[in-house]
Amino acid sequence: MLHSGVAQEAVSLWQRAFPDLTEAPPRPPAMLWHLSVGGLAFTLFDSPTPHAFAPTPSWSFMIDVDDAARVDSAHDVLADGGQTLMPPDSYDFAKRFTWVEDRFGISWQLRFGAAA
Repeated sequence: MLHSGVAQEAVSLWQRAFPDLTEAPPRPPAMLWHLSVGGLAFTLFDSPTPHAFAPTPSWSFMIDVDDAARVDSAHDVLADGGQTLMPPDSYDFAKRFTWVEDRFGISWQLRFGAAA
């Protein structure tokens, strides 16, 4: 969930990170956005009321990508104004992986070449 009308800005950021992201923007007064990226469909609620709480990295989106360069390019977009929780690198569980929280507080784990 996001709040205070930032969904369009967040979706624009995510589209730069994930060119295959599809969206169905809401029609007023609805605040629900229907999105899909990397085969994962989800609904985003853009609350008009500001809240004292925010998303947490205790949950995140796990997106498998087609090549290692996509991990790095998506990381660079999402980390701009956000923070890297695990830098792009090779790990025991993936040829290329990163964990990043974007400037909206949404946590993304991006993976290429998952270990079997």
